[in-house]
Amino acid sequence: SATTFAAQAARRRMEVEGDEAKWFDEIKHKRQRHEHEERKDGKWEESEHPGCQIVGMLFLDRVPGNFHIQARSNQHDLVPHMTNVSHIIHELSIGDNKVLKTAKSSNIELPQAVKNKFSPMNSNTYVNHDYHQAYHHYLKIITTDIEGIKTFRGRQIKAYQIIFSSQQALYEEDKVPEAKFIYDLAPIAVNYKKQGRHWYDYITSLMAIIGGTFTVVGMMESGINAAVAKRRRR
Repeated sequence: SATTFAAQAARRRMEVEGDEAKWFDEIKHKRQRHEHEERKDGKWEESEHPGCQIVGMLFLDRVPGNFHIQARSNQHDLVPHMTNVSHIIHELSIGDNKVLKTAKSSNIELPQAVKNKFSPMNSNTYVNHDYHQAYHHYLKIITTDIEGIKTFRGRQIKAYQIIFSSQQALYEEDKVPEAKFIYDLAPIAVNYKKQGRHWYDYITSLMAIIGGTFTVVGMMESGINAAVAKRRRR
């Protein structure tokens, strides 16, 4: 009967809600224990935080845009407040990997601070300790020309520096949090090249320094002699 069916449905819902509450308590207890351990020793144990590993590449247009990582399923309904998108960025870069490896190698003379900006987010960890939160990353991409990195046809290959900032975003209770990456191209480009000086430029600069020093010393000597002569007259 309809009454029996309603009673069975209510009983199953209570069982599901009971299992969900038990699952929630277990996750909450485990999270509190992990947070206590992390605050205690200050280390992130990757083995204690199982999750998905995403590997791939995206073809991006030269216009501002974004890409995001979100937990979705066509076969399951997700509980928004139970979704945690804490993540580790093992490697994130823009452009050809071969160009990046060449730019970071010792064969290319670049400041270390510049080399670090090709993939500045590598090995960064972003942890969400509270519900309804997720990290959003803002990337400013700077086109970089480096002398010495060319194809076999002599065409200059471009590298891309990244200047980033990250902040936590709050979500409504019925929204599923997502790790979001917003990128934008800088209106300027940077060109690094090695430029030496000719030997005659060095000689000219050296002679200018010597001549200036001689002139200053002569002026000081003349001033001292004039002061001494004036004092003797008194």
